[in-house]
Amino acid sequence: MAQTGKELLHPEEAITSFLLIRHGHTAATEAGRLYTDPEAELTEQGVEQARAVAAWIVKAKPDVVISNRSKRVKATSDIICGALDLPPLYIEGFDEWKVGDWEGRTYLDIKKNDPQLYEAWSQDPISSRPPGGESIVDLCSRIQDRLLETISTHAGKTVALVTHAGIIRATIVYALGMSVHNFWRISVPVGSISRVDFSHSFATVHYLSFKPDM
Repeated sequence: MAQTGKELLHPEEAITSFLLIRHGHTAATEAGRLYTDPEAELTEQGVEQARAVAAWIVKAKPDVVISNRSKRVKATSDIICGALDLPPLYIEGFDEWKVGDWEGRTYLDIKKNDPQLYEAWSQDPISSRPPGGESIVDLCSRIQDRLLETISTHAGKTVALVTHAGIIRATIVYALGMSVHNFWRISVPVGSISRVDFSHSFATVHYLSFKPDM
């Protein structure tokens, strides 16, 4: 920490590091489907991606692994927890973007079969909600609240958060103080790791969408 004489230039703050891990590959991912579906399972490729993340993350020595109970996330976190010899901590509220009536559909399907609805949504894909779902504004607000609670609970620790692309995008948007309109500009591949540090005064994105060798 930089000093001027005996006075700290910047007072010490607890830094909470997040390793943001997107679950491994699924068949719905491959098909380009919109899905919150907690029953979607990892493919063999997804399992291999989870193993690659687990082998890499041992060196980062996280203090806690946070997961949710969707099958694709739980299967990914179970592999990671096995490598770390840590139990998963299940926290509610880190569920994927809720797409409502668009569950299981592709954007092309919606555009072809519900063109007016698709056109209205595509004009404002940040504030508009899929029928029965939540907007990206809603999602980012939900994740920010949950993230702040998690930072408070695990202050000064390294947290491996096994989760979904939407949650990672929302975290990056919040960390960088960006407009939520940048949400869809952030690429988060399956089986990737991003690192963000938070303290009381600042946030730092160290890397984004890193994929360990399989």
